[in-house]
Amino acid sequence: MLKSLSVSFLIIFILSGCFNTQAPKCSDDAVQETLKDVYLKVLTNLQNSQNPFLAGFTQGLPKSIDTLSSIRAVSYDEAVKIRSCKADVSFDNNQTATLEYTVQLNEENNDEFYVELDTDFLEGLMQESIMQGIFNK
Repeated sequence: MLKSLSVSFLIIFILSGCFNTQAPKCSDDAVQETLKDVYLKVLTNLQNSQNPFLAGFTQGLPKSIDTLSSIRAVSYDEAVKIRSCKADVSFDNNQTATLEYTVQLNEENNDEFYVELDTDFLEGLMQESIMQGIFNK
């Protein structure tokens, strides 16, 4: 159903340090805040979709991420300075999920990094929201 959603979304963030040689850690505060911003952009893009069916299903999705926990690095590729991460999240509507994301340094400016969110988790959240809607009626 949501295979077209597996496209990742990313945001660039500027680091305050100079001459960084590795991507920030998965648990870095700036990475966590950027990840929350990326989720909001994904949600907004889906809700503004030209596909009314998809836009309708996304109305039940959580509006924001409340907390990130069990933040962990899955891998790090030194050659391209990219860190693969996972985190358990709690949303504002008490739903939970595990997010997968990457953090990568900008090749042209090591004071910037990108956070890219894998959106595969959205299908489970949508299904859960639909089921809650059915049972709450």
